[in-house]
Formats: sequence, structure tokens, C-alpha cells
Amino acid sequence: MTVRPLPRSLDPLPLESLPGYLLRLAHRLDSWPGRIAELTGLATTRNNIIAGSHLFALRPAMAQTFATATRLSTMEVMALTLSSLADRYPPLDSAFSGRHRRINGIFVKENWVFSRATRHCPDCLAGDGSRIQQRHGGAWSLLWRLPAVFACPTHHRLLDHACPACGTAVRRRTTEHTRLLQLAWHGGLHPAQCRTPIPGPGGPRRIDVCGHRLDTPTSTGFCLDSGTHEELLSFQRRLLGYLRPDGPLAVVSVGQETLSQRYFVDLRILACLITASWPAARDLLTEQQALLLDTHVREARRQIQTVRQRGRAVREISFYDRPPLHAATCASLLAVADDITTADDPDTARDLLHPLLDAAPATRPWIRQFLVGDGYCSPGLQTALGLEIGTLHVIRRTGIRPRVPTPPPRPVHFGIQHIPQHLLPEWHEEYFANSFTAVKPRLLRRAAAALLAQMCAGGSPASAAQLLGIPREATLNAINSVDHSLPRRARRAFDTGLETLAARLNTATDLTDYGKRRHALQTWSLSPEEWEELTADLAQQHRHGGPDWGDGKRALASVWIWVRVTGGEHIFAPPIRSNPDQPRPGGVLPHYVNTRWQSINTRPSGHYNALRELLESYADALTISIDRHEFDPSRQHLVPQH
Repeated sequence: MTVRPLPRSLDPLPLESLPGYLLRLAHRLDSWPGRIAELTGLATTRNNIIAGSHLFALRPAMAQTFATATRLSTMEVMALTLSSLADRYPPLDSAFSGRHRRINGIFVKENWVFSRATRHCPDCLAGDGSRIQQRHGGAWSLLWRLPAVFACPTHHRLLDHACPACGTAVRRRTTEHTRLLQLAWHGGLHPAQCRTPIPGPGGPRRIDVCGHRLDTPTSTGFCLDSGTHEELLSFQRRLLGYLRPDGPLAVVSVGQETLSQRYFVDLRILACLITASWPAARDLLTEQQALLLDTHVREARRQIQTVRQRGRAVREISFYDRPPLHAATCASLLAVADDITTADDPDTARDLLHPLLDAAPATRPWIRQFLVGDGYCSPGLQTALGLEIGTLHVIRRTGIRPRVPTPPPRPVHFGIQHIPQHLLPEWHEEYFANSFTAVKPRLLRRAAAALLAQMCAGGSPASAAQLLGIPREATLNAINSVDHSLPRRARRAFDTGLETLAARLNTATDLTDYGKRRHALQTWSLSPEEWEELTADLAQQHRHGGPDWGDGKRALASVWIWVRVTGGEHIFAPPIRSNPDQPRPGGVLPHYVNTRWQSINTRPSGHYNALRELLESYADALTISIDRHEFDPSRQHLVPQH
């Protein structure tokens, strides 16, 4: 597009936003903002719509065109967009959270930027007294679009967000309305006037404009006691310092130094957690602040319920991860989040976060996205949250076990002893197999066994599963796989299957005592003498260049028998892993068993098929001996005599 320089232009004010600059320039040229957008290349020639996403960034060609028309440098033009703040404020960064985000996507989906409305300081809009600002007003600041900017320390006040006359949020944009400015082709308005459309005197089809001057404050923005107000202003000065290009790069959060950008992510995570778990954090706020936050949370939950009543799926976290536009409410929310970041160390922060996470367990999967790798939040908060919600790489790095909720045992009529370590294949097939292909069957069977054990013993699934001989890390891995891999509907079906199986066990009269079998075989394996006697005929049949019948095959057979008798998982079998709480062992025998397990367990052929027949007879005799209390591992001899 070829453009000509405008007859006159304006120098941008510090931190001025593109829509505000467009309003002031149109006012100076006695024109409409839409016409100026058309002349500068911002409006599409087809329908003269000024895309709202221009607030975030301009493509290089459009920025150059606008610069030519307004006699500015491209650097000055780009400074009018929110992208100029991206290196200090992560929600504006197109690469935030490890993925490339498009400008339109940020504009539509990013909750931690106000794209649908703006806050403002009436005193700032009135100007600084200079001639040019007396005529055309002060700047509509880019910073007012950030939830972290809720006050104006210069004028000692909280920001406003609604027009006093019409009560509408300033620059309000509905979900369907994607234009940069309301009534862009409505002329004769001062840049500080409210542009909210209202029905005109001729009926609803005739649109008028509110027109109230937003640069004439009706109050000083106080709605909290003076002491709290001063604390919030001090907090705001600190946040503004982190947003300045020459501001401090480092800040201490949860007892550890971190980049100021990560601190803003800390505030976001904690604010969402406080909101989702409300009123769990009520004691951390003053009574005035708690009332404000209570109103905000009630409105979020009302919106969630409205969506549900319309029969639509609702992602609750998207409502809780939406900071309030009301300045005092948002300031109170961020201030209590900041109080948590002042914890001296991750352990102290965990004590504060534990009741919040217990009250809002649905936040755990959402939080994990900020903890991947080195994390997007501060190291201190990553440690505190990672340990609290059981993030494996944080646990490995710190060596500290996660603290998990400890529900009491359920009043069931079956016990730990009636649960096999690895859910029986027939149970898996009946209650789970057809609906949960997203999770590996061995992990799903392990997770189901752990959750059944939790019903009996209470506490965490990992602690309960240790009573079955499953290591904590293995349980956490299985539970996390089920939590992360199953879609919401499939997860509900999994829970239903688990409850149905529990109901069956609860009413059964012929429960198997797997605990007795596990105890009897905790130090057992086939002795060399038994093994030689058991396989004598097979070894004779394959004596010329046949399979090896040494200790490796004996260990494999011992593991298979143990699995059949106890309903266990072969990688935890005592013949190769005497202590399940120790790291998984290496060495020749475990490697031999693991590499040949499928050959004997699921695809037996050749000599493995013949061996399985012998082992099945041995295992069945061993099972009967244990169940009848006749088994003595030091004297038992089950190999048939010839």
C-alpha cells in the first residue's frame, strides 16, 4: 500500500498505546480515528476494520507504512504496541510456555493482558499541563492493559476501569467484537471521552455515544483503608520498576534469586490458585480485601455455572486464571500472591500452598505446565509447587518426597491383603481395557491397584501402594500417566470402573488373600536343585545346541511363578528385586529376565511353551500349599517325583 505523509503528526508520549495515539492524532487533525487508520494503513481497505490485534504488535510492513504516514521511526511505532513490553512481561512473549503463539492468538486467548477493556488514570488523561496535552489530552498508557498495573503512584490513586456515566468498562470489547476502537468513524470526540455506544433518541437502531469525559475524576480511587492503600501503592512502584527497560533484572522470590520476568509468572500461578481455592486463603487478606475477592470469585463461579447450564463443556481454570479488571480487587489478589513469594524458603511456601492445593486439586495439572524443565516460574516456587504436587523431576533434583493429602480409609469390607500388586488381567479386561488406550496397560493396572489400596489404607496412593510392594516412584509415574493422558470423559469412566470393581470386592465372599502369598514368597526363588529336577526332561530333549538352562532361565522361571501366584508385576519380583524401595537393580539376571519376559509371558513358543506347562503346574501346587498354610520355603519341595 502506497501512503503519503499526513499534513501534521504528533510525537508519541511515553508508553502511549496505539489506540490512544490514534485518538489524539485524529483529534489534532480534526478527523475520525477510522479515517486516520485508513490513511496510515491500519484499516483494511475492504471493510475499514481496524484489527484489535494491532494493539499487541504490527507486522513489519504495516509498521513501516504507519511510520511513513505519521513521520515517525519504526522504533517509535513499535513502541506503541504491547510487544515492546514482551521482554519484561512473559504473557506478551510469543514464545512463552515453550510454544510459538501468534498475535491473534494472544489477542483472543491471553487472560493476563486486558484486550477487552482497559484501566485508566483520569489525572493522567487530563495531561501534564503542556500545551499539546491541554489540547489533546494525556496518553492512554500501554501499562494500563496489564493486570499487574493497578495504580498510578504519580497521582496517588488506584486506576479506574468503568465510565462513571454509563457504567461500562472503558474500551469494552465483546468476544465477537475484534475492532481496535469503538465507533472509530464517530467524529468530534475528545480522546478522553467514553466511546461506548448507546441507543440514540430515535430508537435502538440509531446509535449514539456516551461521550463522558474520563479525564475528570470523581474520586481519588480510594476504596480501601489508607494503610492498605499506601501498601498497595508501594507494591505498585516495585512492579513498575520490574517493567521498566532499565529496571532490576533480578528479584528474590520464595527465598531464591530469579529473573523479574519469572516473578510475574509466580504472581499469575499464585493468583489463580488463590482464586480457585477461595476461601482457603481468606486469612491472608484484610477484611476489606477478602470482601472484594469474595465478590470476584462468586462472579467467576456464576459464569462457570451459566456455561454448564447451557450444556457446554467448561474449563474452570480458564475462569480462575482471569484477573479482575477492578483495580482494588486485582491489587489485593496480587498482593497476597506477593506475600507468598516472600516466604524465606520453599518449605515455608509449601506450608502456605498446601491448604490451597487441597482445596483446588483441579489446579494441579494446570500448574504443571509452568514447571516443565527449568520451569517458567522462579526456581523457589518451582521447588515448592513441584514437591507439593509430585512433579518427578523436582523430586529427583531435591531428593524430597512430595507431601500429599491423607484421606482416611474408606469403610470397605476388603483389605490390602485382597488386592494383587498388579491388577489382574481379567479385571483389567472387564473394567478398563476398552476405554483407556491412551495409557499403557501396565501403568493403568498399577495405578488401579494403588488406588484400591488407598481405599483400604487411606493416605496417599503412593504410600498405600508401598504396602503392596510397589515403589513410590513407580506409583507416582503410573498415577501421573493416568491423570495426564486420559481425557476428562475417559478419566470419569476410569473412576467409574474403579468404583465398580471396589463394589464387587466389597460384596464378594470368596476373596483371595494375595497378602499371604506375597509374604510367603518375599524371599523365595527356585533353588538350583529344584530347577535342575524340574527341567531335567526338557534339558535332555534340547541337549544338542539347545537353549541355556542356567541361572538366568531359573530367575526368569522364578519371576513367572511369583507373578502367577501373587498377581504381582514382574519388575518388582523378589527373585530379582529383593527391596522394592531401592532403585531398580541392574546386572546380568535382571537384564536377562526383562529382555525375555515377553517370550515366556505373552508369546510362548518352542521350549518356552513346554516350560510354561511345567511352571503352571508348579505355580498351582505352590498356590494351594500357601493358601492351606502348608508352605515352608525352607523345606517345601513341589517338583513331582519320578
